Amino acid sequence: MTEKLYYQDPEIKKATVQVIGNGQNGIGFYAILDQTCFYPEGGGQPGDIGKIGEIQVTDVQTVDGEILHYTEALIPYGQYEAEIDWKRRYDHMQQHAGQHVLSAVFDDFHQMKTTSFHLGEERVSIDLNTPSIDEATIKAVEKKANDVIRRHLPIETEWVAKEQAKEMNLRKPPAVEGDIRLVSIEGVDLNACGGTHPKNTAEIGLIKLIADEKAKGGTRVYFLCGDRAMSYFQLLAETSDELVKLLNAPVKELGNAASDLLKEKAANEKKMKELHQQLLEKEAESLASEAGTVIEQIFHGRPIKEVQQLARLVIAQNPGAYLLFISMEGEDVRFVGAKGEHAEGNMKAMLPELLALTDGKGGGNAGFVQGGGKSAASPEVFLETFRKALKIT
Repeated sequence: MTEKLYYQDPEIKKATVQVIGNGQNGIGFYAILDQTCFYPEGGGQPGDIGKIGEIQVTDVQTVDGEILHYTEALIPYGQYEAEIDWKRRYDHMQQHAGQHVLSAVFDDFHQMKTTSFHLGEERVSIDLNTPSIDEATIKAVEKKANDVIRRHLPIETEWVAKEQAKEMNLRKPPAVEGDIRLVSIEGVDLNACGGTHPKNTAEIGLIKLIADEKAKGGTRVYFLCGDRAMSYFQLLAETSDELVKLLNAPVKELGNAASDLLKEKAANEKKMKELHQQLLEKEAESLASEAGTVIEQIFHGRPIKEVQQLARLVIAQNPGAYLLFISMEGEDVRFVGAKGEHAEGNMKAMLPELLALTDGKGGGNAGFVQGGGKSAASPEVFLETFRKALKIT
């Protein structure tokens, strides 16, 4: 059984270890050590990464009671210096301890219990057993949690028997068998937890709640702690500074400036759409035809939706005509076939002959069809096939 040095001292960064087992499974190479400073994933906290000797440790998991250190290569039996990625571990410690404080405040002051915890690479979340949270509660919880942090309260751990734990005022019943590891924050929280935490609340730094949403019948609250929260503030500051320059507005007026810009953009897009429609209508007029004839057009690189729109406008203006538009882009061929309401025939009946020239699919109705795919046939072959199907020469 591997000795868990991270429980003896959560701030241990390196240790001399002995590889007492190794192998490979579906995940990759792994090493088993006599003792380890690497925390294995559990309780919402990711596993540590780092190095054993010169070999990178990419993940640490507990499998069938054994702590497996997954590595980039097989590590032979022997003695090595092991070192964790301390910056990443300390970040996890800050986030995990912050979760204890946050969950305690939600529970004690607002009767909202935490049902799950997730420590992600960019943000951290807890799920609460409440359908919604108002803004006033979010602000009150954030203030209270940061008041706790500033009190520099000790974060301590102890092991107790399961029967002893049942008699204690734990925040929730332990989910493991055997002896229970308790994490306590004086006067704030007492909970069963297997994670790593700093030695006092001041090391959490600060807690910032950044978002909430409905999830799993409750509410998910996203937050950041410590250095991660400071990096987030730095990003917000840099972004707002850039927006102040781009929008030529002070920070407090950025929302109004962005809203005005979006309104202007929407108005311009509407005008552009109207102008585009007018251009298509003029183009459709230029493609007028005698009744009973075929209107043919070949396009290169033109969006098929635009070709379809143009085809509908043209055939509406020429109720006695037939139409075949082809759009080419490399080996891809798209076609649109249509007939006016006064023209005879069924466009869907001739669709298989056009699709036979491609490896693609198509569909439509008696008056309008479309399809295409990759094809070696030239546009002229499509036109000739279409005319023969119409029995027009």
